[in-house]
Amino acid sequence: MSLPAILIPVVLALLVSAPAARAQITIFNVPSADVTPKGDLYLENEGQFRPYKPDPFYLGTQYNAVGIGYGTELDITQLNISAPYNGLTSLGMGFKTVVPLFNKNKWLKDRELKFVVGDLVCTGLGNGAGAGNWFYALGSARLPVTKTRFTGGVTTGTKHIFGRTLTCFTGGIEQPITKKLALQLDWYSGKQNGLGLLIPGFVCVLPKDVLLFCGYQIPNSITNGRSGFVIEMGRFFSLERLPRFGRGKPLPMPSMPTSSEGSDPVSIADSLRRQESQ
Repeated sequence: MSLPAILIPVVLALLVSAPAARAQITIFNVPSADVTPKGDLYLENEGQFRPYKPDPFYLGTQYNAVGIGYGTELDITQLNISAPYNGLTSLGMGFKTVVPLFNKNKWLKDRELKFVVGDLVCTGLGNGAGAGNWFYALGSARLPVTKTRFTGGVTTGTKHIFGRTLTCFTGGIEQPITKKLALQLDWYSGKQNGLGLLIPGFVCVLPKDVLLFCGYQIPNSITNGRSGFVIEMGRFFSLERLPRFGRGKPLPMPSMPTSSEGSDPVSIADSLRRQESQ
């Protein structure tokens, strides 16, 4: 892997502040019903790895996203940072939009019904992988008492995402335990699918509001890859609070939205973003 290939998403993430494009905020690999708020930058690094024999490996993903409002975030994602090298290292640019449904009905609003749609256009980074795409359309709902959230839908993509072009089902479950700890799992269906994995695990909040995701991936079949660990670390940043350099007056930054969803906990990520906006 060349140094420029590693630095590209970092440089682009820094340019976001003036302005431009999560990560597809995901449960582990499945897009969740959360979206980066307007004026926030989200950075996350994911590592899937197996440090022991047989077949040790590492597969990394770097997510960068900025919220632009209207339930939408713009995303820059570097995919398939791998060892051994798999020839599919790619850079993706796209969006995710989350649309709340039936908000005027209190009973349905408490179930947090949402429609999630997103797309990521990918290009290989100097390795002949060519261009590709990832599209998904999901629905999400939450149980009112336990706050368990269920997400599920269909997705289609090219080898940059799945190792080959295919369409499959995907879903996930999130269960808050405390304000700083939640259990979660996600899954993609199919065989000969690089993301055809069941990943159970948890997410917790560390000091400095850093999100830590830990899980263990279990492939649907031996054609889907290998079992191993999944560790992700992410954090939201308010672009209004980032230091600004240069002469003259600071550039105007987008104002932070106020929450209209009440005080009930929605997710750990939502809770942190609300803190950032205060």
